[in-house]
Amino acid sequence: MDLRRKHALVTGAGKRLGRAMAEELLKQGMNLSAHFFNSHKEIEELIEWAKINNYGQVVPIQADLTHPEELSYLHITSHKELGPVDLLINSASHFFPSPLPNTTVADWDSLFDLNLKAPFFLTQLCASSMPQGSQVIFIADVHATQALKNYGPYCASKAGLISLCKSLAKELAPEIRVNCISPGTLLPPDNATPDQIQRARERSLLKRVGTPNDLVKGLMFLLKNPYITGFDLVIDGGRSLTHQFTSK
Repeated sequence: MDLRRKHALVTGAGKRLGRAMAEELLKQGMNLSAHFFNSHKEIEELIEWAKINNYGQVVPIQADLTHPEELSYLHITSHKELGPVDLLINSASHFFPSPLPNTTVADWDSLFDLNLKAPFFLTQLCASSMPQGSQVIFIADVHATQALKNYGPYCASKAGLISLCKSLAKELAPEIRVNCISPGTLLPPDNATPDQIQRARERSLLKRVGTPNDLVKGLMFLLKNPYITGFDLVIDGGRSLTHQFTSK
């Protein structure tokens, strides 16, 4: 896939892994619909960074993806500004503990609405006009298949993404490829302690914590290999082979 002057829509483009992918796509010459919810400052910084470096156009679009009418607004606005979407990356996500005794219906809905429902319906909207050769990427999690204690709904929502990837890969082939990336500890949570980071390092077969660049390299591999679809690319330094998922 030649990325130059193509249109990428990235949800959660202002922070963390979404930001890392957005920057790389701009470097590759793509124009970007940069979805955000609360990350006003970060999106402004991304726009300024792209201008300074003479990268592609950035169109900021604020939307609450848990509301269907705002999903539609995101799709309509991105299409109006930059044309049909050539690459959709569903990255926006909630992550918080939800132990069985304490989890509320609101907690469940919050996780599933953003992590699973929104990616499905945004893909539905975009796929209707995506050109042949376009791609959809879902950002899942290694904990989709390796359970994390006290995060049951979160893990289930990410497992649903992997299943959705495989189903939609069949449904949208051969015109659109659909793949999934399951990162491990590439960016520790903001409240992670040094001990937690050290434990993550020790549990990796490669004995290091990953970086956003590791995810970006995996993304580019999927984008530029035209014979891969329905695949879940695990990027975790081999941590999923250790079966020691006691903490994120």
